[in-house]
Amino acid sequence: MLFETVNLKLKLLSNGINFSEEFLEHFQNQTKHIEKRRAYGTGDSVILESSIHTPQEMILDGQIITAANYNPSSPYQIVLAQGHPALKHGSKTIKITFPSRPISYETQLSNGELFETHLTVYGNSTLGIFSPGHCYYFNNGRECKFCSLGAARENFSDHKMRIKGDLAGEAVEIATKVESGRYKRVLFNGGTIPNYDKGYLMHLDLMKRVKERNTASNLDYHLISMPPKDFRLFERFKGLGHKLSMSLEVFNADLFSEVCPGKSQDYTRPRFLSAFEAAVEVLGRGNVYAGFVAGMEPLESIIEGIEYFGNMGVVPAVAVFHPDAGSHYSTKARPSVDFLNTLGKKMSEIYQREGFRPLIEGSGRNSLDTEAYLGGFA
Repeated sequence: MLFETVNLKLKLLSNGINFSEEFLEHFQNQTKHIEKRRAYGTGDSVILESSIHTPQEMILDGQIITAANYNPSSPYQIVLAQGHPALKHGSKTIKITFPSRPISYETQLSNGELFETHLTVYGNSTLGIFSPGHCYYFNNGRECKFCSLGAARENFSDHKMRIKGDLAGEAVEIATKVESGRYKRVLFNGGTIPNYDKGYLMHLDLMKRVKERNTASNLDYHLISMPPKDFRLFERFKGLGHKLSMSLEVFNADLFSEVCPGKSQDYTRPRFLSAFEAAVEVLGRGNVYAGFVAGMEPLESIIEGIEYFGNMGVVPAVAVFHPDAGSHYSTKARPSVDFLNTLGKKMSEIYQREGFRPLIEGSGRNSLDTEAYLGGFA
């Protein structure tokens, strides 16, 4: 059954999701399920009116999380079947569920601001803190071409641009108190600032302050960040966080320059590769992750990349490209199911060989990581 469920996830990531009008009307009037929030990207090929709520994720077969990335041309449609949401493809209809809406949403923090402007729930079990909400590569059009952070923040997001540690810590405390046992980890992420060392240390300071407010919890603390230029700063993460991820995005050198001009010009690919080596030396094998976007380069190239990092002791973390409204690649094709399945099988080999685990196990709505760990690719 796992193979079939994972294959369905690949089909949904490769095609996106459509919604029937009946389902959309139903979803506006319910409060049980989490709605899409756009902290770091638009997430959809076409944006429905900003007042229309759509699902953020689906749960397949009660265990596999997948994104609900809207694509009006998708042959896969969420409908209502006998009053309940279902996924329809051709003449087939299967039951689906959605993650429940966090009880903490619409709670006011001590400064009067809403919980969800500081914290979002990702993949049902991950608390996400995204700060700062701007990336300086957007200032002159050098952002990664798949990224829609600028459009999301300008048009659709009510998230705070800079999140303070005391309020973030308060929000995490509230979330874990009202839904004890639901959340497994806090994931810190954010836009890039020109001073890479300062940006990295800002993440660590935010993490430290959240942890200090939540000493009684059993949460893991993970960070996705551009690496610092001073590699000695990796020592600061040790003992504070659990797992560190740095997003190279594209392994092929020429395509890295094309897809991620800001990262390529200002940080450079050679420094990136050196940063991974330095981080593994400090944090150990299996504790450092390399983020990729599947669909930015040929299959043989990304496989070369995940093998390169796997041999280094760096865990490959692969998100599937989706063409976002507001990004340079808003009309670029998604990768095929065959592409994703072949890549997933190679990831499974590496995970099994090296004893790797996913960064946000069970939460990666656009990723292949949990499915690779489970051996879900036929």
